[in-house]
Amino acid sequence: MIRYIIIITAIVLPFIIYYLLVRFTKKINKKFPIITLSSISLLLLIIALVYLRFTSVEPVGLKYIPPKFENNKVVPSQVK
Repeated sequence: MIRYIIIITAIVLPFIIYYLLVRFTKKINKKFPIITLSSISLLLLIIALVYLRFTSVEPVGLKYIPPKFENNKVVPSQVK
């Protein structure tokens, strides 16, 4: 679940920061720079995905055995 929160935050955060800057300061033009914000959002998304890829916790030395059908019964998956 935390992975989804990190990814969604990486996508939405530049838009929220821009909205707050426009809302609380009157110095910024009211134009909505969609290309710039989307580029920053894409960059943050790539950084978040790379971070999640290298920090994911996977068991070391264990082997995943997928579910299989034996003797008319389904044997559930296992991690050994």
